[in-house]
Amino acid sequence: MTKLHLVAVALFAFALVPTATHARPASRDCTSAVQTVQAELDAACPCASAASHDAHVRCVARKLRDLSACKPGPDGKRNCGPLPRTCVARVRQTAMRSACGKPADTVACCVPRQRDCVGDQHPGDGTQDGTCAGTTRKCDRVTDCVVPKCQLAPSGDRCTSLGGTVGTGRDCATACAQ
Repeated sequence: MTKLHLVAVALFAFALVPTATHARPASRDCTSAVQTVQAELDAACPCASAASHDAHVRCVARKLRDLSACKPGPDGKRNCGPLPRTCVARVRQTAMRSACGKPADTVACCVPRQRDCVGDQHPGDGTQDGTCAGTTRKCDRVTDCVVPKCQLAPSGDRCTSLGGTVGTGRDCATACAQ
C-alpha cells in the first residue's frame, strides 16, 4: 500500500469510531440558554442584596460552574447542565459589567455612539443596503447608525450629563435593549 492509501484507510477508520454523546446540541443558542437559567441565577445571586460587586461576580461564577458542569450519568453518557460552556464567559461578563453590589445610585447608562454606514452604494435613496459598522443594523445613511453603548455611571444625573439615558436594568445586557 502506498502512503496515500494508508492515510485514506486511517481516516476512514477514524470516521467509524463512535464519538461521545452530549445531553445538548453543540450549536445551541446562548440567548435562549441564558433565558432558561436566568431565574436560577437571580435566585442564587440576587443583585439587590449583594454585599459587594466582587461578591456578586464570585457568586455568579460559582453558579455558572454548576449550571455548565458535565458529569457521567448512570448510562455512561455525559449529562451536562442547561448552560453550554461556550456561553459561560458571556454571562460572567454581564455580571462584571453590572451595578450589582455597587452603591445604590449607580446606574447602567445608555450613551449614544455614532457609527459609520458601510456598504450602501447610494446613501439617502431610501433603501437600507448598508450596515452600521460593528453591528448587524441595516442603514441607508450615517444618521441611521446612532447606536447606544452601555456604561456604568455613578448616578442618573451623571448619566444625563454624559448625553445618555438611564437604562432599564442594573446591567448592560438589559439596559440598552431596543
